[in-house]
Amino acid sequence: MRVYYDFQILASQKYGGISRYFYELYTRMKPLGVDANVSCIRSVNYYFRDVVKMHDPSEHCRIYNGLYSRAASRINKLRALYEMRNYDILHPTYYSRYMLGRFKGKTVLTVYDMIHEKYNGDEPTIRVKRETINAADRIIAISESTKRDLLELYPNIKPERISVIHLGSSMQPLESRPANPFGKRYVLFVGGRWWYKNFARFVEALRPVLEHQKDLHVFCAGGGEFKAQDFNCIGSLTERFHQVNLDDDTLRQAYANAECFVFPSEYEGFGLPILESFACNCPLVCSSSSSFPEVAGDAAEYFDPLNTEEMSAKISRVLDDEGLREKLRTRGRERLKLFSWDKAARKTLECYTQTMEQ
Repeated sequence: MRVYYDFQILASQKYGGISRYFYELYTRMKPLGVDANVSCIRSVNYYFRDVVKMHDPSEHCRIYNGLYSRAASRINKLRALYEMRNYDILHPTYYSRYMLGRFKGKTVLTVYDMIHEKYNGDEPTIRVKRETINAADRIIAISESTKRDLLELYPNIKPERISVIHLGSSMQPLESRPANPFGKRYVLFVGGRWWYKNFARFVEALRPVLEHQKDLHVFCAGGGEFKAQDFNCIGSLTERFHQVNLDDDTLRQAYANAECFVFPSEYEGFGLPILESFACNCPLVCSSSSSFPEVAGDAAEYFDPLNTEEMSAKISRVLDDEGLREKLRTRGRERLKLFSWDKAARKTLECYTQTMEQ
């Protein structure tokens, strides 16, 4: 079996869950007997830096600038269309029209979430996504929650076309706690601060907590430097909130030394940071919405993401109770055993095989 992964996420994302997902799949396919290929004329992606020869490690690669950007995009599309002719399965790394009607083999598409459709997102993006979904021979949903949303919003899709394949954690479980990278007592927030990540309510929930616990800080890992809208939320708490960009090793240290990791999103297709926190023995306090209960099970303290008082109370409860924190750590380590990239790769191969047989 020959499987082709296209250029899209390699050319557009330096870090992130989608590119990590495809990297973990790609590196496991050849040991499983699959002839897999990924191609991009110039990749900005951190994970694929040793796979794609023309890797540009710069933060702002020329590929995004003006005419060069448009030319590179067109070359990538033409090259992909030429190369994929010799493959049995195309697994595009994002939603696009460029391959529709031009690839004669089978197409497997991964759907990560339904954020745009559920929350009035960009209509052109929704149209492209809809066309790509409808054209796919088989669909992978990364959670049962995403599958339910997909069937609700696309009732024309037959449930048997969808395979639910959970993600894994790329962070190896820690045997012991490393040194604290910040030298402070803190709560951890990870990832972007887009509206659905619920950062504004997170800040409001922490106001009374920080007022009560004067030595507590908040570290926001990733998501770029704080912008004006973030400072507007943070207000008088600027000395207690810190934004940091971390490599994987330092992020592990950040999880391992946090009093707790708070994941307040209103919606996630899966929520990889949940598994990362489990791997690093970090107590989890998270939203009760979308895929969170499916992934975290009994290893989290849950709150309604729209209720800042409840969020604040649950964070305080975990901070004030070492016994509860230890119970959450223990349950997280057990829960993590249910998820792995090896399992995800094997199930993805089963999906490819079913697609070839249908």
